[in-house]
Amino acid sequence: MDFTILAVVLLIGVGVPIRNKLIRKYRDKKQDEKKNMPE
Repeated sequence: MDFTILAVVLLIGVGVPIRNKLIRKYRDKKQDEKKNMPE
């Protein structure tokens, strides 16, 4: 039982920053596409 809790905590602790990094990269890419597109 304790091991599953530890695994969940590790997954959340490691997964959230990775997800944030991916979201930031994706958002930057979208902004760059908008900037490069002629209005």
